[in-house]
Amino acid sequence: MSTIYGVAPSPFVRKVMLAHAYKAMSYEFVHTLPSSEDTEFRQISPLGKVPAYKTDNGVGFSDSSVIIAYIERVSSSNALYPENAEHYALALWFEEYADTKMMETTGALYFQRIIGPKFFGHEVDQTRVTDLVDNLIPAVLDFIEGKLSENNYLIGDSLSIADLSVGANLINLLHADFAINADRWPKLAAYNQRFLALEIVKEQINTEVSMFNSAS
Repeated sequence: MSTIYGVAPSPFVRKVMLAHAYKAMSYEFVHTLPSSEDTEFRQISPLGKVPAYKTDNGVGFSDSSVIIAYIERVSSSNALYPENAEHYALALWFEEYADTKMMETTGALYFQRIIGPKFFGHEVDQTRVTDLVDNLIPAVLDFIEGKLSENNYLIGDSLSIADLSVGANLINLLHADFAINADRWPKLAAYNQRFLALEIVKEQINTEVSMFNSAS
């Protein structure tokens, strides 16, 4: 059985866990903090980042995008990457945008309001929060709103890596108590509701909330 190393509330670990759930792939989960000095973890993730991953054959590597690309090659169920070349490129683009620009904003608010105070004893920087809520996050949501159609998914007619990547950041906003205003972002608000209603997403959120509660 493959092994995921990380912490469930990490947005990048979350993305990998959701991908496994969607593809109905079992795994062992080893709770591992970022920058852990555990020897086995460091051999797999020399930069100390999570998630890290070990295959059934004992081969290890890290990075959420690499891990999901790998499981797509070993499991044909519920493909996460579109076959159409243009759709494939767009899916990769959304993943990159979510992992970088969205994480810089939604991830920052999530850290300020949840991760920092609960796990690191940090005080909330209210000036930073105000800038994120009033300026930085709305600009990102404006962009996503403009890319959404009336379909249930970001690309094509089925869930893809684009949805998991963007959705992982929408969960950041849920935890950080940032409501997506349906008047300003009607398509995104509807998309967010559909994503959060997915059974695999509800199970993931429950796992993370349980961890938050245990840390209180």
